[in-house]
Amino acid sequence: MRSLVNRSLFFSAIAVAVACHSAPPPPVAAPVPLSDSATSALQWVQGHAQQFSIADSIPSSTERTHLVALVGNAQIIGVSELTEGTRELPMIIRHLVQSLADSAGLRGLAIQGPMAEALEVDRYVRTGAGDPRRLLQAMGSWRWENREMLAVVAELRNWNRAHADKQIGFYGFEIPSAAHAVNVVTGLPDSVAGASLKAWLVREYGCVAMSEGAHWGLEGRASDSTFWNRCGTVANAGVDSIVALRARVGAGPAAADVAYAEQMARLIQHHVTLSLRHTNRHDSNAEHLLYLANRLGPNAKLLAWGGDVEMGRLTLDKVTVQTGVPLGQRLGARYRPIGFVFGDGIVRTRRASSGRGGAPAGLSDVMIRPPLQNTYEDVLMRPPMAAYWLDVRALPTDIGGAWLRGPRNARLVTDLYIPDAPELTETPVELPAFFDALVYVRHVTAARQ
Repeated sequence: MRSLVNRSLFFSAIAVAVACHSAPPPPVAAPVPLSDSATSALQWVQGHAQQFSIADSIPSSTERTHLVALVGNAQIIGVSELTEGTRELPMIIRHLVQSLADSAGLRGLAIQGPMAEALEVDRYVRTGAGDPRRLLQAMGSWRWENREMLAVVAELRNWNRAHADKQIGFYGFEIPSAAHAVNVVTGLPDSVAGASLKAWLVREYGCVAMSEGAHWGLEGRASDSTFWNRCGTVANAGVDSIVALRARVGAGPAAADVAYAEQMARLIQHHVTLSLRHTNRHDSNAEHLLYLANRLGPNAKLLAWGGDVEMGRLTLDKVTVQTGVPLGQRLGARYRPIGFVFGDGIVRTRRASSGRGGAPAGLSDVMIRPPLQNTYEDVLMRPPMAAYWLDVRALPTDIGGAWLRGPRNARLVTDLYIPDAPELTETPVELPAFFDALVYVRHVTAARQ
């Protein structure tokens, strides 16, 4: 996702553009004829696109076969949303889950959300405990508070009810804070943990909050490391203590709660260990995903759903490295990034107010302008298919292949769009350097609250 500095610059550019583009948008013109190289690219796309029906709640056998082949032996499959706030991307995620769950060994879905809070949703999809709508709200982002996301969670719950031996987990791959995990571990009642262990957990796990807040003070990295070093010993001892407690309670009535506390204790241990290494944002996200994938088992697959271009192997605005970069470096061909693009339609986003200095309005359904000339979508929208998958790993060596390799712009609509300046929501993409495959939908509709 964009850094705070980049986002501030982005909004400043939007404000200037609004003042310069306050006139009503011109009528939509017919598509401009393609260049020879773009025409060659279009011919290749039409010959290699694998059509599917976005309206079908269940993927066809043909689509399943294609997706299994596309994923191959990848351990992590990353889906970059590029444009957020559509109904269609969650539906595509469901197609991926249904296609890969059985024969391909998919065992987890990880979204770009907080890891500890996501484990509450994981407990729901496995056991039915809790209210899924409330649990998604606790994830802290408007992206997850819609009916389409509820349908994804319901899909996982239904699968897990019917496949006790092939459970699919629900996870997050960011840790803005481990406070919720600490609350779960220290919230074990005295009647389960025992008074002395409970008192120790409450006292010692306080180091997590202290360490997470150290960098906000004036101590600097040396003192920050001092806090985390002490917390490393606590985190390791905490896992050992909860594992021993779990053995003591056995299969009794508290077994499920203690097992859940152990998950959280291990997450705290992972968080503290990573914090001691002072990793940056993209490396941390990659480590979180590898932690989850490795816990699923050596032959299991993890589907990672990232915002904008997060799962692509690229650096945004030349400064913000995306999570897909270290994943690609670590996993090589065992990482399969896929980008979601579309032709036109309506998305749930914020429309910038017209007039100088106008602040963006709240979330609403916003019409997206047709693709700009010579962008990826300008070619991808021309085949007579409403939706298709496109494997771009083996592009041709002719002028069409050169056009598709790029760099070429594609839409990047996150939480802001200005219809009068659609060029501001374009970002350069290269194929297959950034994405191994694309999933395309001709017409999108807004996510429903």
